[in-house]
Amino acid sequence: MPAPIRAVLFDYGNVLVGWSPRKLYACLIADPSRLDYFLDHVCPMSWHMLHDEGQAMADTIPARQAEFPEFAAEIAAWKTGFAEMITGEITGSTDLVKELAAAQIPQYVLTNMPSEMVETCFGPFDFPRHFKDIIVSGDEKTAKPLKPIFDISLKRMGGLSAEEVFFTDDSSANIAAAASYGFVTHLFEGPEGLRQAMQEAGLPV
Repeated sequence: MPAPIRAVLFDYGNVLVGWSPRKLYACLIADPSRLDYFLDHVCPMSWHMLHDEGQAMADTIPARQAEFPEFAAEIAAWKTGFAEMITGEITGSTDLVKELAAAQIPQYVLTNMPSEMVETCFGPFDFPRHFKDIIVSGDEKTAKPLKPIFDISLKRMGGLSAEEVFFTDDSSANIAAAASYGFVTHLFEGPEGLRQAMQEAGLPV
C-alpha cells in the first residue's frame, strides 16, 4: 500500500497565481514580432532562471543591457515592472488551499522565484497565510528541477518522506524530477484536474 499523503506541496506561479512576462511587455512593445523576439531571445526564461537561482537583478540587468543596448529600457522593466507580470489569483486552485486548510492538511510552497520579488508575488494575496512554510529558490541558491531543493523542502516539512507528499507544478520537467525522487505528483493543467488528482490521492477536497 502507498504511504498516506501527509502534506501538500504547491508550485506558486501559474498554479496558484498567474504569472506572464508577456502581460507586461505587450504594453511596452507594440510590434508583435519585436515582442516575440524580446521574450524569446533578449529576456527568455533561461535568463530569468539566473534570478531564480539567486543572482541579483542589479547584476544581471546591466549585463543584459550591455548585450542588447537597443532594449535597455525594456530590460530594466523586468525589475521595475515585475508586479505587472502577475495576472491574478487562480481561484479554483486557491479554493483547494482553503479546503485543505479547513481539513488541517499541512500545506507548503516550493517556488522558483527571485528572493527580491517574494513580497511582490505573495503580498497582494490572503491565501498564503495557510502555508506552513514557503521554500524560495532564490533564497536557497538552487532551483527546481534539481534534487537539492526538493531535499531542502522535505527537511523544511519536518522530515517527511517524498512518498508522503503530494506535489503539483505546471512544469513537466519539475514533475518528472519530483516523481523520480518519490513524490506523489500531478502536472497542473487546471484546477479541475488538480482537484480530481487530490481526491484520487485521498485528500479531503
